[in-house]
Amino acid sequence: MPMDRSKYPDNWDAIAFGIKEDACWKCEACGKQCRFPDEPFDTHKRTLTVAHINHVESDCRPENLLATCAACHLAYDALRRRFQRLAKNRIARKKKLVLFE
Repeated sequence: MPMDRSKYPDNWDAIAFGIKEDACWKCEACGKQCRFPDEPFDTHKRTLTVAHINHVESDCRPENLLATCAACHLAYDALRRRFQRLAKNRIARKKKLVLFE
């Protein structure tokens, strides 16, 4: 899912660059070496991104940010979406039970 820039601070690019620099352009989850800024694009698999640990885009404290390769970032976000679906289904089931009591 593409990022919604309106949820990020104006200096997001500088913040993200700093997180990536601190990680030496390696994924902090799997250790994969990703592309440096001056390297030509070859594949998204070597693209370093920055994930919000708490999934709140406006929370850009360094301790809430993690340099991750695209694959690890997608897997991290997918896990959150899975748990959100489970919670939503559980709430819907409980509402049904209340309606039929």
